[in-house]
Amino acid sequence: NNILYFILKLIIFILEHTPLFVLRIMARVLANILWFISKDRRKVAIKNAEILCANNPIDVAKKSFNYTFMAYLDMFYAHSIDKKFLEKYVEVEGAEIYQELIKEHKNIVFLGGHFGAWSLNTTIVSQIIDTKLITVGRSTYNIALDKIISELRTFEKVEYITHKGAMSKLGKYIAEGYNPGVFLDHIAPDKDCIYAPFCNYKIPVIAGIPMLCVKKNYPIIFCFCLYDNDKIKLVIQKPLFPDKSLPIKERIYKLICDINNRYELFYKQYPEQWYLLHRRFKRIKNIDGSLKKDIYN
Repeated sequence: NNILYFILKLIIFILEHTPLFVLRIMARVLANILWFISKDRRKVAIKNAEILCANNPIDVAKKSFNYTFMAYLDMFYAHSIDKKFLEKYVEVEGAEIYQELIKEHKNIVFLGGHFGAWSLNTTIVSQIIDTKLITVGRSTYNIALDKIISELRTFEKVEYITHKGAMSKLGKYIAEGYNPGVFLDHIAPDKDCIYAPFCNYKIPVIAGIPMLCVKKNYPIIFCFCLYDNDKIKLVIQKPLFPDKSLPIKERIYKLICDINNRYELFYKQYPEQWYLLHRRFKRIKNIDGSLKKDIYN
């Protein structure tokens, strides 16, 4: 693990000192290579584009490869993002929504997704609206890799923890003034999920954060970093609130449905910028509660 860690550190050191335009060229090359050699990922991306009702699923899928690799390689530039970069390359839509929300709510949950410049989301959001975030990601179960990922995803105002025991850790960080920032648009083990509608399918959604919001009555605010030519547009959407008129279980389920609805509406506007390579619809629940066969096969 120590040897692997130092090898990865050397590679990352080189990438972190690579100009952004070079990283973007590398991203396009890698995207084109994977598009041509990986029939499986190509098939998954096209199917996901069809589910999002894209006009030209093949073209959208191919573009998604480019955006996906841009996001991957942008990760190595994330620590170079400063006030000068934000002023030159980042536009903000909906900043007033957050400013109004923070007047009445001390704690807010920030939701993003594997969309657009997702790897830059937390450092951009934390600097633009001046807030501290605690983010959650999945463990690789490899000490060296987890350490590297943690270093890549930790910034001046952003701390990072893995999903193992995350809910018990969040309380500590929230008490220290951090707001949770998470993505809920990926698949997870059934034990951590509740099935809810998304694009006419009933799919698993990680339930921990919605349950926390219901328990503490935290509002949810969506923040997406959209690639917009040579710039990035931070889109801040109107908040979601738990429906206090419903019983607890129904309140949690409705909040998850509302979250999925927001994802669906936004992703259908820009299907090529969602992470279409991911098997998001690998597990689907039928009306009778049984699991449907993988639609990608």
